[in-house]
Amino acid sequence: MHTTQPLATPAPTKVAVFGLGYVGMSMAVLLARHHQVVAVDLMPERVAQVNAKVSPIEDPDITQALQTQDLNLVATTDGAQAVQGAEFVIIATPTDYDVDTNRFNTRSVEAVIQLTMQHAPDAVMVIKSTIPVGFVKDARQRLGTQNLIFSPEFLREGRALHDNLHPSRIVVGEQSARAERFAAMLQ
Repeated sequence: MHTTQPLATPAPTKVAVFGLGYVGMSMAVLLARHHQVVAVDLMPERVAQVNAKVSPIEDPDITQALQTQDLNLVATTDGAQAVQGAEFVIIATPTDYDVDTNRFNTRSVEAVIQLTMQHAPDAVMVIKSTIPVGFVKDARQRLGTQNLIFSPEFLREGRALHDNLHPSRIVVGEQSARAERFAAMLQ
């Protein structure tokens, strides 16, 4: 999708964000300003930090936002509960490069896709994790869902929220109404 004009501001919606690293945290805080966000992480200590309005990562803008802004953000370890009623599920889980297989480890991304398909089959899943070329097409076919799109991140660690608030570009990997809606949420 290519546009130079601001898109219409979408109505508030529920969003689940998986992964509380710098990509997931910055997305959760950005979206919680205007939408209901449930953030999910496997580490209970990260979840507790977010619920206590403490950033689990080093990012001064995220820290300030958590402490001073009225964010509609809660965190949980219960992914099934988080996706219920969500219109969008953002997947920002680790996909570390595996030197033994010479590939990115996409198991955590696939686990979130399968969980979402089971508990919120109509939710649009947006992958923000690093994935190999062709992953979305392959996953759509292999896992049997068309509700999967890719939106790469262009963020710096320690400045992720700033970069999300002042993006040089917003890229969503398909031309559709749902992609336009998601892009508008990021503006």
